[in-house]
Amino acid sequence: MELLLDLTFYPVFAVFIGLEVFLSWRSQLQLYHFKDSFTNVTLSIFNGIVDLAVKGIWLFVLLYFNKYAFFHIQNVFLYWFLLFLGQDFCFWLLHYVDHKCRLFWAVHVTHHSSEKFNLTVAIRSSVFQPLYRPIYYIPLALMGFNGVHILFMFAVCNTYGFFIHTDMVGRLGFLEYIFATPSNHRVHHSSNVKYLDKNMGMVLIIWDRLFGTYQKEEEKPKYGLTKSIKNDNPFNVITYEWKNLAKDLKKPLTVRQKFMYIFGPPGWSHDGSSKTTRQLIEEAKIEAVSGEALVS
Repeated sequence: MELLLDLTFYPVFAVFIGLEVFLSWRSQLQLYHFKDSFTNVTLSIFNGIVDLAVKGIWLFVLLYFNKYAFFHIQNVFLYWFLLFLGQDFCFWLLHYVDHKCRLFWAVHVTHHSSEKFNLTVAIRSSVFQPLYRPIYYIPLALMGFNGVHILFMFAVCNTYGFFIHTDMVGRLGFLEYIFATPSNHRVHHSSNVKYLDKNMGMVLIIWDRLFGTYQKEEEKPKYGLTKSIKNDNPFNVITYEWKNLAKDLKKPLTVRQKFMYIFGPPGWSHDGSSKTTRQLIEEAKIEAVSGEALVS
């Protein structure tokens, strides 16, 4: 089911990418850069290979846990509605951990490394995420949801996620309060300090509103990482944060410090040489207060 959905929508994705390229060229928006888009497509292919290699294993795991389900939902409409909600929340949680733990950020950073924001960025995949993503869906299997259906629902939601990677759609009124929209997702891909680690939702934005990770689009987004990856070669993009992590672990550190470099938030350092999102936000607040005091 999942593979059929993907094969059905790949031509649709290609048409929309072509349309966005044309509109960007006609309006001189410069949303695309060939080398960047080439990297996006390459990373998507690598991700697809990894995904296919492990999909059968994870399907077996989900079907196995489904045998021990706590309950089963009989109403077909309620079943699919709750599966949608459950899958979307589980992905939000996965996404949150990817941003808050450096080990997983090393995987996810590839998706955020582009300094452009267009539909091809949607396929700039976190190449190794399929190796662990289904772990987050085991609770759904224990809640009585079939493993095939879980993976299919992920594909459905991921298809929606493709269309919110665009700079060509403005704010969408009341929909901004419920769904991850292009405006909400532009915030997520921005390196502006106030936008860091915000708007994790794939389809629904309600999880971010509930758990305090929502941020409205206000100032113009600056896309990419807080520190740019200068070499956009696909292999370098994939290994970028792993090399940085290895470099940090070679320092003379205590066991606790090594643990924090691996499992702590991205940017954590024992000597203050780099900053976490929380530290950057606190510094920005202090600077803002200082600036207001000077003006007054």
